[in-house]
Amino acid sequence: MNLRAFSGLLLFFLCAAAAAAPVQIDHVEVELIAERDALTAGNDNWVALRMRPDAGWHVYWRNPGDSGIATKLEWQLPAGVVAGQIHWPYPHRHSLGDLTNYGYGEETLHLVPLQVSPGTTGTVQLKAQAKWLVCKDVCIPGTADLNLQLPVAASAKADPDWAPSFATARSELPIPARDWEARFQITDDQLSLALAAAALSKADAVEFYPYANDLVSHAAPQRIEHESADRLRMSQMLSAYFVDTPQQVDGVVVLRQGRSAMAWEIHAQPGTVAAVGEPTLVAVPEGVDTRQAMESPPQSPALLAVLGLAMLGGLILNLMPCVFPVLALKALALTRAGAEQAHERQRQALAYTAGVILSCTAVAAMMLALRGAGEAVGWGFQLQSPAFVAVLVYLLFALGLSLSGAVEFGAGLMNLGGRLVQRPGLSSSFFTGVLAVVVATPCTAPFMGTALGYAMTQPAMLALLVFAALGLGLALPFLLLGFVPALARLLPRPGAWMERFKQLMAFPLYLTAVWLLWVLTRQSDPQMLARVLVGVVLIAFALWLWRSRGVIASMLKVAAITGALALVFTAPASSPTAHRSATAGTEPWSAARVAELRAEGRTIFVDFTADWCITCKLNERATLKSARVEEAMRSRDVVTLIADWTRADPEITAELARFGRNGVPLYLLYVDGGEPKVLPQILSPDSFIEALN
Repeated sequence: MNLRAFSGLLLFFLCAAAAAAPVQIDHVEVELIAERDALTAGNDNWVALRMRPDAGWHVYWRNPGDSGIATKLEWQLPAGVVAGQIHWPYPHRHSLGDLTNYGYGEETLHLVPLQVSPGTTGTVQLKAQAKWLVCKDVCIPGTADLNLQLPVAASAKADPDWAPSFATARSELPIPARDWEARFQITDDQLSLALAAAALSKADAVEFYPYANDLVSHAAPQRIEHESADRLRMSQMLSAYFVDTPQQVDGVVVLRQGRSAMAWEIHAQPGTVAAVGEPTLVAVPEGVDTRQAMESPPQSPALLAVLGLAMLGGLILNLMPCVFPVLALKALALTRAGAEQAHERQRQALAYTAGVILSCTAVAAMMLALRGAGEAVGWGFQLQSPAFVAVLVYLLFALGLSLSGAVEFGAGLMNLGGRLVQRPGLSSSFFTGVLAVVVATPCTAPFMGTALGYAMTQPAMLALLVFAALGLGLALPFLLLGFVPALARLLPRPGAWMERFKQLMAFPLYLTAVWLLWVLTRQSDPQMLARVLVGVVLIAFALWLWRSRGVIASMLKVAAITGALALVFTAPASSPTAHRSATAGTEPWSAARVAELRAEGRTIFVDFTADWCITCKLNERATLKSARVEEAMRSRDVVTLIADWTRADPEITAELARFGRNGVPLYLLYVDGGEPKVLPQILSPDSFIEALN
């Protein structure tokens, strides 16, 4: 027998050994299966106990409920191989008479991670004794000795026969609810939970499965009351075996929408929670007015930290290039005020701050209203509308012409924009703040993502408070300039240079308009771009006529501006001519594709981006397109998935919410198919390569 034939025969026997036959015992089929064709040292290797009960029978979850026994695995492993705990998919309810149990009535994979020490070689034999209880109208205990042989190799490939099953099992694992608010209170004979999360707004049904077996009466109904789309309370009778209040309540919340479901693992902390079906009672400390306490919004231990993150994110927005043109306008206004006019500077600083904060809260109110109506929106959502982008092009182009001296606005439709740059009055400062927020929305500064994600899971008043803190951070530099004389003295004195500076500041506005036109080409088709360019000409024509007097000139100005707006608001819906997912070397993102690649053990990089997101573009140019990062990704055979949010996409919005984000960028890295790592919003080649390795 030659070497090739011997190698083929050896591989056949190894595969035959690895594919051990399932065991059928008393209404349950069980076996050990592996996700890949080999084990690798230094990485998570996933195997699973596959259990398939007969129709009408079920086995049990980690908490079996009112009766039953959880499935167990007792391992006998060679040196250098260590098995972790079972990763349990979310369970289902199975009721019989007055009893309710938690388990699985269909084929289920109980996933187990294996660690292989470096230096382990050859073929290893995995042995485990599985113990379970299977029930219908009677219960039968079962035991099986299972084994699986796998070679240890430098690399491994996914088993195509089992890849879909592993992907399904992973999709049923509870997701850590890091950005949920979860509180519990035990009073008299019942447990009450308060939950707040964006994911709740999409659920048709909500179920809670506690980890502790003696906490609640599992057969008792779970009474649910929705306080808002993303906030609810749930109450359930305590177990007859309940003894003492726990320090926290752990369990799984399953959200069902139609035929699909997703599960989250919660860790509820003690707090004040009104039981469902009873009057809302709030513990009022002695000496506090009762009516005031009843009207106070619920408090969260994380609220102050989130407000701090929102302020810091707003402050960092001042450094973003998308905000620079408007900051230049405000710097010009403060310079005009002069270093000695303290009272005027303070009034302008307050007016600017009011414009910023009111605009931020207005954006938040629109987002909350749209979400309440079922729309999936997030930070920067208005830039997903080609019509809004076109109007912003008109405004910035008109302001640029004003700074260049081509026109001085008087009264009329463009007066609002003209006041932003023509005089240092309070309305000028206020509307400069409004414009600052409009052009800041393409950016997501560090720390903003967590704060905004938190805000959209809270009641309306708390969400508005977080957005107001964001606005305060954005306005803070100019607020300090207005009220701290030492900083104001750093401003240059007024002089002839100011006219040149004003004209110079027109060019960032022109460049911003050009960038928005490029965004428009990514959102729509050439026909829309042509409409907007014609509209720009009409705006220029109206501004050319601005100083002209008379009825005909006024009619022409109004007709030109109306025509420019009509061109964009009457444009037929169109599809983008280019899409980020078409970029060479990348694939479009989908949750199903992520599951497939994870099942194959591939390393995945998911880029949640948008063409109007300046932060995304900076990261692309400085990091993702750098030679070092591209070489590192090639060497690791990384699959890049693009989640393009340039135009509204409810699935991407929902996925952002899963990770506590309300806007882009978001970067996820799945190393060798493992759990996702959330990378920083501002990437560097060193931080990316470190995460990859």
